[in-house]
Amino acid sequence: MTEQNQSEVETVSFIPDKVLDNSSQYGSLGSQYYNLDNICTQPQVYPAYGDSTNALVFRTYGPWWINLPSYRATTRQFKRPEKEFTSRDFIEIEYPALMLTCLTIDVYETYNPGSLEAAYVGKEDGHGKISWHRVWKFPDPFSIVLKNGKEIFIENGRQQMHDIFPQHVDVVTSALQSLQLNTDHTGISKIYTRHTYPPAARIPRITKIPLKGKVPFPTRHVRLEFDHCTANYYIEIDTIMLTGQRLKDHSTPVPIVCETKREEHVEDQSSMDLTKLPFDILFQICSYLDLRSLARFASTSRYFQRQCLDSLQFKSLNLQPYWNTITNDSIECFFSNYCEQTWYLSLAWTRNIQLTSFTCLLNKCSRNLRQLNLACCQYLTKQYIEVVVDTCPNIEILNLDACGCLESDDFLPLTKLTHLRSLNVYRTAIDFRTLLPLINQNKEHLEHLNLGNCLQLIDVAGIVRLLFARCSNLRSLDLWRLRIRDVYGSIVGIPYDLTDEEDRLSQIPSEYQDDLVLIYSLLDMPVATNPITHMKRLSEIDFGWTDPPAGFIEILVQQAGHSLIKIVLTACRHVSDKDIIAISENCPKLRQLDLLDVRAATEENIEQVLKRCPHLEFLDISFGANIPDAVLEKWIHQYKNCFKRTYPPIDNPEIYHEFA
Repeated sequence: MTEQNQSEVETVSFIPDKVLDNSSQYGSLGSQYYNLDNICTQPQVYPAYGDSTNALVFRTYGPWWINLPSYRATTRQFKRPEKEFTSRDFIEIEYPALMLTCLTIDVYETYNPGSLEAAYVGKEDGHGKISWHRVWKFPDPFSIVLKNGKEIFIENGRQQMHDIFPQHVDVVTSALQSLQLNTDHTGISKIYTRHTYPPAARIPRITKIPLKGKVPFPTRHVRLEFDHCTANYYIEIDTIMLTGQRLKDHSTPVPIVCETKREEHVEDQSSMDLTKLPFDILFQICSYLDLRSLARFASTSRYFQRQCLDSLQFKSLNLQPYWNTITNDSIECFFSNYCEQTWYLSLAWTRNIQLTSFTCLLNKCSRNLRQLNLACCQYLTKQYIEVVVDTCPNIEILNLDACGCLESDDFLPLTKLTHLRSLNVYRTAIDFRTLLPLINQNKEHLEHLNLGNCLQLIDVAGIVRLLFARCSNLRSLDLWRLRIRDVYGSIVGIPYDLTDEEDRLSQIPSEYQDDLVLIYSLLDMPVATNPITHMKRLSEIDFGWTDPPAGFIEILVQQAGHSLIKIVLTACRHVSDKDIIAISENCPKLRQLDLLDVRAATEENIEQVLKRCPHLEFLDISFGANIPDAVLEKWIHQYKNCFKRTYPPIDNPEIYHEFA
């Protein structure tokens, strides 16, 4: 940049104007607490460290969710190694104005830092379409800025206390700090990740991703991806600033074109003739290649193209790692030619796939397709759902996680599916007109259902009652933040007053009542479930933020506790002492228990759970009864458990102090 041009620009830092897209969030839609829109402000938490409702928080963390049967059931068939892709959540941000020259992305991390995996900047065309360009990937060099202004450069990804403060290791230990050291190392060892455990020192910090010289165009869009599988608890981010230079008159800058120097690759010469290998050996070798490497290998000769691109190599096809490079041409001209044998397909996170290309691909898969992952595919419409149902009627696993582009009516074609084992509609607008018939038609097959954060769902009570009454093969159910209201008793077989049922239905908005009455009649809806026939295989249940009445959990675990390995009761404040004692007495296989903000999580009750649940690996007792640190320390050494206990933000003036 010339001296004259330099005088016409100014260095500025933008806070986000809005969030364009994201994969998950802890808070409810429309709520200010733990919402991703919280980053669209000046820092509210930094330089304090701790759990704040004013921060960005994703839905999950750590290895615990990943190692559950419900998650493994959706991933076990995608066996081709894709070790270049380890992202688990993302957020896309728009800033208020174009940045002429980008200098840094500044991520204000205020709780459990160190899970940033990749950074992209967006180039917007004249039609508003954004193409994403990766500018950083962990463990590429970056720096962290401490609250005293000191900047520490990280070149190898190592960012624990002894890495960044080798001369000032905090030797103070406490029960709370020990909580962070007692985690599921076995679980983490099963997951491929670039992040170490713990991923980073537990201190408030600003993570600075260098952009200077990496962005040859003006931009106002940033995408960040996170891998939090080694995090001890929820990661929280205060804000994400974009720092750079813009013209002082704020006019639209002229794009700068930079020449990119191509790296020259010298191929190793080898005397090995792979063409002489038997087909089955060559096929096995190819199965160990990621998809990009397989395509490159196949392009080396016509022989290898015929041998390597056999349709059986594409029995499982995971395109999520290539979300940013999948185009309509690549689908129509390449992938659709090799998908006759595809049973398992993931298009998660892909963008702007046209209906014609989508139809072409699914027509090739057709009746073979058993699994389809469309998580965060914001191009979907009702027509796409109709294509799925009409061309692939044998689908067993369907993921529409966070497809906020779909309206309630768009889900109606799903009622034609009759072989579903797993359905994920987390944070969507699906309603009872789809769910009630769908559940009833798949009652013999349905094993996993995620309805978390479907806040527009009408008649949650009827849906849950139908599930427990007729889906005897149900293994996992996520009801996170749903409003079940006053019918918990009927779910577990307690006699229900028909007058109360009529009153409940009368409170449903009038525009839905006729449809609901008709569906109830067609399905012969149960009023109460039979405790003898339901919940025989239930292993995971999430009642987080639904607040069931005292006594409900006691009855539930008496019927289903023998198979339960996960119980989430986050913010269920009516859970009683008897409920927790019943968990200890009836759940011998329990591995995960979330009692955050449950006041009945007293020292005496938790002691009973620890004694009687020998497989327990995860226990969240945050904001519950005030259990002394000395007791926690004793439990950690005695039971070898991973306890979780969060706390409000704290501002400690000691710069070398690591928080619990």
